[in-house]
Amino acid sequence: MSIDKPLLIDVVRLRMEELNLKQKDLAELLGTSTTRISEYLKDKRQITLEIAKRLHIDLNIDASIIL
Repeated sequence: MSIDKPLLIDVVRLRMEELNLKQKDLAELLGTSTTRISEYLKDKRQITLEIAKRLHIDLNIDASIIL
């Protein structure tokens, strides 16, 4: 029996909660718009490589979850 890897969106939401970040705060941290963050969190847009790098660096999300 294997354990599934968590979805990136779920990990981002968890880190937002842990760090008490709102979408606006996350957008500022990652250098993007709140609209774009909303699209990422609703799985309406693919996360770009640049945002993936920032998630890894700024939110300390493991690269294996991002990729």
